[in-house]
Amino acid sequence: MLQAATGKLFTNRENPRTTLLKGVVYTNLDLAVVDQFTTKVGTLISMDTSHTPTALAYEMTESMEAAEPEPGVLASRTMGAYIDDFADVASFSVRVICSPDVHIAERLLNQRRRPGQPHPSERLARFYDASVRADLADIAAFNEFTEQLIGLQRVTYMAVIQSIRTYVAAVHRMSDDLNLAYTLLVMCIESLVQKFDGHEPQWSDIPEEKRRGVDKALEDVDHDPARAVRDAVLDVIHPRLSYRFGQFILAHLPADYFTVQADAQKHPIGRRDLEAALQNLYGVRSGYVHTLKPLTKEFLHFASHRETCEDDDKLTFTFQGLFRLTRAVIIEYVRKAEKVDHEPYHYEWDNPHLLRMKLDPSLWIYNPEAFNSQTPRHHLEGLVLLLDQCLVDFPNRKLHHPTRVIDKGFSIQSQMAEAMRVSFLGFAYLSDFFLGTEQTHRVFSQTEVDLLNRPGVDSLIAQALMGSDTGWAPSEHKKQLDQYYKKRHMKTGIKVSQNVEACMGLALAERYRLAGDSPGALAALSAAAKDFPHLKQLRHMGEEFDQERPIDWRSIIYPRWAAPRATLECNGL
Repeated sequence: MLQAATGKLFTNRENPRTTLLKGVVYTNLDLAVVDQFTTKVGTLISMDTSHTPTALAYEMTESMEAAEPEPGVLASRTMGAYIDDFADVASFSVRVICSPDVHIAERLLNQRRRPGQPHPSERLARFYDASVRADLADIAAFNEFTEQLIGLQRVTYMAVIQSIRTYVAAVHRMSDDLNLAYTLLVMCIESLVQKFDGHEPQWSDIPEEKRRGVDKALEDVDHDPARAVRDAVLDVIHPRLSYRFGQFILAHLPADYFTVQADAQKHPIGRRDLEAALQNLYGVRSGYVHTLKPLTKEFLHFASHRETCEDDDKLTFTFQGLFRLTRAVIIEYVRKAEKVDHEPYHYEWDNPHLLRMKLDPSLWIYNPEAFNSQTPRHHLEGLVLLLDQCLVDFPNRKLHHPTRVIDKGFSIQSQMAEAMRVSFLGFAYLSDFFLGTEQTHRVFSQTEVDLLNRPGVDSLIAQALMGSDTGWAPSEHKKQLDQYYKKRHMKTGIKVSQNVEACMGLALAERYRLAGDSPGALAALSAAAKDFPHLKQLRHMGEEFDQERPIDWRSIIYPRWAAPRATLECNGL
């Protein structure tokens, strides 16, 4: 949120509201040369501290878009929305430990050496030193980096901030998980490669041994169809990501990486050694990510402030070398990336203190203004959720018949696609079944009943909740149940509660029973018991199964509501 606080992302930049926010970060940074310094993202101020970690005051001016005070308008995001990112940016840029959490800083800076293990400072210079005295060059570089960082386009900024957070996480893991620290460093750059390297995959990018089988299968296929197949293969794989990774790093090495920056290192890496070590770097990451292959004992033992070492006859970056390389590449990428002065953006969703939550259906399901020809499935899903809650707590919840919504639905039914019309009929039928009264009762035409009874997911849900047998062939019932599970988390699907899902599963078992297929019924009962472990009453149904006894799934799932026809509204729900 640091970028949002500058006002760069505002739609209306006139008369912004400003608030001075104050916080404290804990660090091993010593501002010896200055009492304070100001950057694009705030000001660090020295404080009297007699022990490690040092406490530094952090102040920033938060800009908020102009708005009159009213419900829903934030007065301030508070310091908590900014201080973690500032600490990470400071840690990354100045190469120190920096955190708003004193316990984290104390743990990292005051830890004792583990028996038989080097201290993190022996593998990584500066970060874990007891005190790091900043000089004017450090401060100037930090100021320049924050200026460029805030200037990035929003999408690029968010990606870079995530890489910086991951980099700092790798610094912290140097104290307890070296394998993870090494992998996180590779992932810092890998995330930028996959989003911003601009690489257009070619068929030749795929290793020959993997291309060979496809090429042979397409030998007798015409050029255009063969090319279409190869393009389709390219769309679902990531060819030569390791090659792209290496090229991205080489393209974003600072011009002074082997000169001015190298002068600050005890054992700087050379260009040819860097290119050689790159050949092995992505493989080390893949070995740990895919098979948890750890770094070798020899590598960990000999890793020092040198930037490479020989490991299993391969030149490999040490922690010191990889931390320096990753940081340099990210800084150079930020320097080269496009900058913009003003970019209106819906930034508030990035606020770490704001959560997106679905409204309970009871807050909108009775409002006809919220209903249109595209929402019947959404309304059906909401009604089923509310009915499930009522049936579980029967008779202690109350629902009302959504009469006005149903009246509007029938008035615009001709505008609905057939799938939405089925959803609407399910919504209306369930409302009448559970909540209807003499005043709200409606006689459905035979055409509407036939449409609702046609095999489909919405019909399956409605009939399972009503306790009605679908009458479909068991294979068709299972097909629709499988279709539900396939699409329930897609935008085109519908998601109901686990209780209703259990009703559908038991309804399938009843379908098999009615068809005389006892093995199928037992298999369905067994599947339901495994799918819904919270419903303990399902576990012994297979043992108690009787081919001659119907499976009354409503009384099994909703034991407090066992009447064959109850009106929830009349019963106090």
